[in-house]
Amino acid sequence: MKDTRIKILDAAQDLVQRVGVNAMSYKHISDTVGIRKASIHHHFPKKENLVDELLKRCQLSYGAYYNDIVRGSDSAPEKLRKLATVFENGLSNQKLCLVGSISTDSSTLQEHSCRILEQSIQNTVTIFATVFIQGKKECSLSFTETAEDAAFAFFSFLVGTQIVARSCGGTEFFHKAAQIIIDALEK
Repeated sequence: MKDTRIKILDAAQDLVQRVGVNAMSYKHISDTVGIRKASIHHHFPKKENLVDELLKRCQLSYGAYYNDIVRGSDSAPEKLRKLATVFENGLSNQKLCLVGSISTDSSTLQEHSCRILEQSIQNTVTIFATVFIQGKKECSLSFTETAEDAAFAFFSFLVGTQIVARSCGGTEFFHKAAQIIIDALEK
């Protein structure tokens, strides 16, 4: 049986990925989990505490998942396709990247939450940069900027395309756009 804290985090993550941080409330979470709002406040006194924990949890879970892809034996272009598929799968479940979703509301976050968000983005970019370094070494990717800049651009593309595709075109649009970008990078 899941502990209450985990149930709260799971419900909050689902809501943030579907409606965003500012639209998600403790009432929504209490209705989803079937507990009183006071129970949520016991675990997360303020919404910012909950957001911080969601970001930290995302760094661990998705960071590990991205690292599994990056450490695999595939070529760099194939790894980019697999990373894009993670975002496409989220879109097919009507869920945006958690970091991307929280980023859209970053102007309303507390400063410490913004620092955790920035670190989450940087950690993801660092993981993705490994693929671009590999692509340069194996001559399978062509780009003129640094591996980190290319990784930031690719991550930003995935997040932005996921947001736009949710409103227009869905997974078919996302898949086509990702394929165009990866094909353009591939030598």
